[in-house]
Amino acid sequence: MILITGSSGFLGTNLINYFINKKIKFIGIDKKKNQYIKSLNFKKIDITDLNKTEKLFQRLKPKTVIHLAAISGVGSCQDDIKNAFKTNVIGSFNILYLSKKYNCKKILVASSFASSNFEVQPNYYGYTKRNLDNMSLTFKKNFNLNVGVLKFSNIYGPFSLHKNSAIHQIIKNNINKKKFQIHGSGKQSRDFIFVNDVIKSISSLLRKKKVPLVNYIHTKKFIQLVEVIKIINKISNNDTILKYVNAPSGYDVRIKNNFNKPTKQLILNLKKTFNWYRSNFK
Repeated sequence: MILITGSSGFLGTNLINYFINKKIKFIGIDKKKNQYIKSLNFKKIDITDLNKTEKLFQRLKPKTVIHLAAISGVGSCQDDIKNAFKTNVIGSFNILYLSKKYNCKKILVASSFASSNFEVQPNYYGYTKRNLDNMSLTFKKNFNLNVGVLKFSNIYGPFSLHKNSAIHQIIKNNINKKKFQIHGSGKQSRDFIFVNDVIKSISSLLRKKKVPLVNYIHTKKFIQLVEVIKIINKISNNDTILKYVNAPSGYDVRIKNNFNKPTKQLILNLKKTFNWYRSNFK
């Protein structure tokens, strides 16, 4: 049995959709029901509530845990640092602690590139994920927990209507002909990865008996944000209205020289994402 926290979120939805198609047994937990997929394998639980979460562990005794629940994104965490700490730090501790207590064989926890860049570009989201990285290291080295940290780059794809990350926000504003606030010059580069490729990486780690502590899940290709906007404009036959603004504190708008040209795969995956939005976004 695989336990998935944050199963109603963007990545969680894509993961359980994959599990359903592959007939893999799972239980998803979240504070709210999934808006995209109706599943009987769901329990409404807040992971910051240790007692309720422990009762689930006692009953299920999961062999594998995939911990995705989090307040994600720089802006969301900086706007509500108390809730970000409660969910990302305390909630994550509860999951690691219970995984150890109930002898889980494997646990994968969702971190971010933001934790690796924390010294260079400190922000509260990166802080909470750095805290998770350190907790995972401690549980692995001191308590022999078979835990792997998943360091994601910028994920995009379907089942993401609630997401405000760059690609999702650009697409929504493009469709609605609303202004997209672009931070700085827009020439900052990011590593964008399609959600299906993330699922493949997670699936590969699930097949391993022992998981490495740190697992980078990215494309290794950095694309300038303005180039992504050009691709979306071409797909939609509509120019995104841009409003250039100063970046809030904590955002990385440095312009690097090591950016790549958009690949055919990136263009294809952006088209898949745009078409999903065109069918589901109102």
